[in-house]
Amino acid sequence: MTSAVKLAALGGQVSTLSRFRGALVGAVLGDCIGGEFEGAEDVPFDRVLQHLSGLEDDTRGDGILQYSDDTAMMRCVSHSLLTRTGFDEQDMARRFAKEYSLAPGRGYGSGVVQVLRKLASPQLSDVFQPAQAQFGGRGSFGNGGAMRAAPFALAFKNAADVRRYSRLGAMLTHSCSLGYNGAVLQALAVHLSLQGTLALPQEFINKLISEMEAVEKDETAQRDSKALNLAEFPYCARLHKVKELMERNGASIEEVISELGNGIAALESVPTAIFCVLHCLEAREGLPEHYGGLERTIAYSLALGGDTDTIACMAGAIAGAHYGILAIPQSWQRSCEGAEEADQLAERLYKLYHLERPEDGMTMSDSNQPHSHGSSQHPPNSD
Repeated sequence: MTSAVKLAALGGQVSTLSRFRGALVGAVLGDCIGGEFEGAEDVPFDRVLQHLSGLEDDTRGDGILQYSDDTAMMRCVSHSLLTRTGFDEQDMARRFAKEYSLAPGRGYGSGVVQVLRKLASPQLSDVFQPAQAQFGGRGSFGNGGAMRAAPFALAFKNAADVRRYSRLGAMLTHSCSLGYNGAVLQALAVHLSLQGTLALPQEFINKLISEMEAVEKDETAQRDSKALNLAEFPYCARLHKVKELMERNGASIEEVISELGNGIAALESVPTAIFCVLHCLEAREGLPEHYGGLERTIAYSLALGGDTDTIACMAGAIAGAHYGILAIPQSWQRSCEGAEEADQLAERLYKLYHLERPEDGMTMSDSNQPHSHGSSQHPPNSD
């Protein structure tokens, strides 16, 4: 490990700009590198390490790992926030629809494709309506809103704004509270990581639990949880499981999958990504000694199998915001499509974050808030 990387690994001595760059680049790398194992049920560490060591091989040729819909939509979020100097649901929705039409083969789920096609209609006035109409009005509880949530933490200083706009941004495609609250949790995790809170892991997880207790008191969230036979505060319950697994220290991968999940539902992937980051703050058996925390985090995310690209994308954003850009191997960055653009977007978001706005947090949505629909007895689809 270079001295620069060692310095970055200390967490508390990383510049804010480095954290911004690390967050977006880490997300893209997690997406690109994680695509290799998406859907796999059993991923031995030796396969993961072989895949990662290949990124460092100068003789591997010009092969670039392609990004998926995770990065494609995160780019749209970033460009929209930058262009509109805040959240504009019309602009963001148009960008989602256009991005899909230009590159539909990025691995979009069938559910979100239906929404994106409707968002492309110039006659559409309410851009939240297509998502709300999905699955008989029950909406989606997938992790598609969470996978693209990191830029909200990089655009807004205030936690209340991060909560509000990550929720609205997710509701463009995921109108079930289990979907958009997953995006809120992911954005808050990046927000806290940018502030260096991960240097105190217990404080980090306790703050997330406290934030989500307030979020999940919402009447719609309570109704959805009941309809799906979940705990009254499902994300808080998962975060408490994260705490238990941290205290256990030696929890097996099988236990992590069993208790947290590794699927495409936001509830089965966002808390998992958070655990990956926390678990890999220290060196772990089976992972190379020379790996820094971000490398460990992405490697461990892949070893869980399941929705590896999205879990690694979310974990990469949180870890990258903690360790900073210097902790990310150059060879990994060169191997991943979109890493260079993510770095540039992060620098621009850093400027937006520090921009003095007369009415910070005011957006095009303030006069047109969407009304989230409650769930019926049938669970929403998780695409």
